[in-house]
Amino acid sequence: MTRALLAIESSQRTVSVALRTGSGARSDILAEGDPRERDLLLPAIDRICRDAAVAPRDIGAVAVSTGPGGFTGLRVAVATAKGLCESLGIPAIDVRSCLVAAEALRAQWSIHGSCVAVALASKGSGCWLSVVRAESDGSVTVVEEGWRDDAQLPPKVCTLIADVHAPPGLHAAAHAAGLAVIEPLFTASACLTVAERQLQAGHLCDALSLTVRYPREPEAVLNWRARYPLRPDAPEREVH
Repeated sequence: MTRALLAIESSQRTVSVALRTGSGARSDILAEGDPRERDLLLPAIDRICRDAAVAPRDIGAVAVSTGPGGFTGLRVAVATAKGLCESLGIPAIDVRSCLVAAEALRAQWSIHGSCVAVALASKGSGCWLSVVRAESDGSVTVVEEGWRDDAQLPPKVCTLIADVHAPPGLHAAAHAAGLAVIEPLFTASACLTVAERQLQAGHLCDALSLTVRYPREPEAVLNWRARYPLRPDAPEREVH
């Protein structure tokens, strides 16, 4: 019997979970409230599993959106996924957050062979830019990504997914090229869809190997270093 698949998305400012049961039924929950004030993720997981009558032993894998995104949301999501997988003895599925956004909005950009640019982790004039392509089998794949300090968009891109915090030059370049600019959307339902394809392709990983994708040192870490500088003889801290 096919086991359930749980998906977690809290890479940005919202928390949501989605579930595909062993019978193929799908459901999702968008947690209400501010994740900075209280835990929203574990209660949402408990609720969606109870509503679907899915016991912990019925879950076969946990998918998690791993960024780039918000410092706290990503760390909570990855830590939760690791804890669930380790306690249940199941694998994890590492889902890039750019694929979540591209999948959630694919009706607005996707035709066979088309590409969309997804801008994440924006700061000043730079951002982490991923180019995602719609494949003939219905999947979405990353064909190019990296930190960009310029306002140029790859010529193959037909649409830009970016919020108001993206570099102004990037917005200007998209408008100059006549490209549509779409506000990003991150949902656990889209994460689940991407994860199901990765599962079918056998793209699983040991939960302990899960890491958060930070293209640059998080602001929270920079602030911590500024407030509590290292002694000259102290070992360097690592950011995970």
